[in-house]
Amino acid sequence: MKINCIENKLFLWGLLLLLLLNCKEEKGQDKHPDIPEFPTTTNPKIVIEPVLNNVNEILFNDSVLVCKHIDSISIYSATSEKSKTIKSKVFAYGNGIFIIENKDGEYEALNDITLQKQNIKTINEAGKYQKMNDSLSKVFTKKSEYEISQLADSLFINYFALKYHLPKDKIPFTRSLRKKDFYVKTEQDEFLLIDAPYSLEKFIDPLIKPVSKQMAPKFKRNFQFFKNYSHKDSFFKEYDYALKSKDWVSLGGGNHYIPSLPFMAEAGYYYLDVFFNNEKGKCKMIRGNRPSLYTIPTKIKNKGYFIDNEQIYRISLK
Repeated sequence: MKINCIENKLFLWGLLLLLLLNCKEEKGQDKHPDIPEFPTTTNPKIVIEPVLNNVNEILFNDSVLVCKHIDSISIYSATSEKSKTIKSKVFAYGNGIFIIENKDGEYEALNDITLQKQNIKTINEAGKYQKMNDSLSKVFTKKSEYEISQLADSLFINYFALKYHLPKDKIPFTRSLRKKDFYVKTEQDEFLLIDAPYSLEKFIDPLIKPVSKQMAPKFKRNFQFFKNYSHKDSFFKEYDYALKSKDWVSLGGGNHYIPSLPFMAEAGYYYLDVFFNNEKGKCKMIRGNRPSLYTIPTKIKNKGYFIDNEQIYRISLK
């Protein structure tokens, strides 16, 4: 076994030596030194500026861009050109407001244009449910605990549906916040429901109780997922390329039996035409791979947005 390991190691070193002999480091030159580097272009009317970085999942509508990270959310309002990053795992949207969790663990409603706090009704009926359950237990002493619970569930749901205008033939629009907490939009109202009893949770949550008649209100400025688009459109078109360098780079790691494997990495100058609102310019990018400049298909007037290398940029005219 030890002999085989030595032979494998010698074979790998021999292969690496062969690669090194056949691949030489190279240096190239900038073909167009007069072309400025991105985000500057040859057209002074075109302005490109970063607005959000470290983007992961992107949602957008015609006024707001949202980036969901692992433990935070970044919101950018194209109308007010304000941005906000909140450390929150809670995110719900409906009817022009965001529901997030602040640093104190409390829910906040934010206007989706100004990003300012907005009042929203908060409801907690858990105490009412418990009182109803206790009262029934005192009255119906001969019924089992299960029977009491079934009766309490039925009476409580009827009470809740009547009080908060929940249509009885369909589940209202619901977004989960934390366990037992929901953002609820009925045909007449919207509110945060806190600490919902399980029977009510079953009644309003389509994930627990799937039904064919689920309410889907037409929210203003509803969001779309960027990942659902084919990303064919772009404000940029590559027209030339020049090698900058080609060097051996180590992957790192390796152990006693397998050496660290180097590979040939290439960096180059990518020359791009830029098009926006009938204006044209040129710029270049120095990259180790071809730029992926995907346009976010919003309909925001006189502004465009695109993503490159986990960064969202705004393009506009002076």
